[in-house]
Amino acid sequence: MFMQKTYLIVSYLLFFVPLLFIVNFLFDIITLEKVQGLPIFFPLVICPIGLFFALKAHYIHKDVMTFGSIIVNSGLILFPFAYMMLGTLIFGV
Repeated sequence: MFMQKTYLIVSYLLFFVPLLFIVNFLFDIITLEKVQGLPIFFPLVICPIGLFFALKAHYIHKDVMTFGSIIVNSGLILFPFAYMMLGTLIFGV
């Protein structure tokens, strides 16, 4: 049970860290001049690791929280692709 909770906490942390970077990038809360587009592509590296931990936690104990972690990590993996497609459709760049 301890490992399941550890995996679950790690998977949610690996979801919230890229989410905070994306929110900061979109709303410019703290100006980060050196990492201009990196927060958008950060979930492509971090969220598969979070998804791995979420699947391990779900394998140990099937729970609503583990299923939610799988869903949010999977959704955040798709965010960069949706951002690029919507940017192309709306702004035509």
